Amino acid sequence: MTPGRRILLTGASGYLGGLIAASLLAADPALRILAPIRPGRERQAVLEPIASELAAMASDPAAARSVERIQLEALPALADLADLDAALLAFGVDEVVHCAACLDYFDRDALQAVNVDLTAALLEQARRIGAQRFIHVSTAFSSGYIDGDVREALHPEPEGDPTDYTLTKRAAERLVAQSGLPYLILRPSIVIGHSQDGRYSGKRYGLYQLWSGIERLLCREWHETIHAYAPSQPANLVHQDAFQAAFMAAWRGLPADAIVNIVSSVDQAPSVRDLWEIWLAACNRPRHTIYYEQMADIPTREIPPAQRALLGLASVNLQIIGRRWRFETGHLDRLRQEGLVFPQASLATVEICQRRVIDSSAAIQKFLVKRDSLLVAAQ
Repeated sequence: MTPGRRILLTGASGYLGGLIAASLLAADPALRILAPIRPGRERQAVLEPIASELAAMASDPAAARSVERIQLEALPALADLADLDAALLAFGVDEVVHCAACLDYFDRDALQAVNVDLTAALLEQARRIGAQRFIHVSTAFSSGYIDGDVREALHPEPEGDPTDYTLTKRAAERLVAQSGLPYLILRPSIVIGHSQDGRYSGKRYGLYQLWSGIERLLCREWHETIHAYAPSQPANLVHQDAFQAAFMAAWRGLPADAIVNIVSSVDQAPSVRDLWEIWLAACNRPRHTIYYEQMADIPTREIPPAQRALLGLASVNLQIIGRRWRFETGHLDRLRQEGLVFPQASLATVEICQRRVIDSSAAIQKFLVKRDSLLVAAQ
């Protein structure tokens, strides 16, 4: 299918949506994007991260001017979404890229409203305006907890889900596939910063939630012993530049009705234990670290309150990262054979992202000074 040049992009103000916007604009100087945003969002706040990414991608500040090809429109309430039709028709939208999502694991109503109901409404709108294709950004974990391979197909109901987020994303995928529109469903795993310089403009989700929790809870005082949930399974991470490259290759080259798992190879992926070890070596440097393969094995009542709080904060994401997932990657393998450059997440590349977090945190830098003085005094 020929990629469209007039794109309706939802979620442009978010991390993945901003990466997609930058990638599309950089790829085609004639392409334009219409981005619905919630009322009250300032134009500069939405466009600035996209402009920064464009400049970084091109190593040229002038590339940031491509954001001028993004037209922002106020997103009406779900019941009034048809009010946007006239603007879409005037703009000449020929493709929809739906990246907007709710990531609040514990707000079932919001997850249903954004991930399912908004998707249904956008599909109906896409049919009304005659869109040629509907591209939906889902998650690699939409399968829920299953024993076999995560196939590049619609999922049956699993025995359980990590969160209601994965449940609603699975439901949204089914709506897309049953819509009658040509579609492309993309399923990235946990997206982290750029593989070469570690830049990251997203919220503190996934691995960044763990790093943020360590910053706030374990970098106030030095801990002689740290208890960590750290299974030896490969962590399911994908760099933002790998996600961008895979998105563009799939957008250009895959046939209609494809579903793509965008994941790194387990052969190079670090384990959760590896992630802890490189962080502790660079930052906390406890005398003793006790690793646990199962969350239930951690004596939560016996460990320091700060470490107990960290487990409570990051336990869901840690268990998702630390589970053994087996992904089918037929489409990604084909795209790589056709020339896709897909930087794999490895211990070395994750360490680049980690170093950027540590170096940019005033709280961590203050802690490092305190830690060093304590370690010297203890010698």
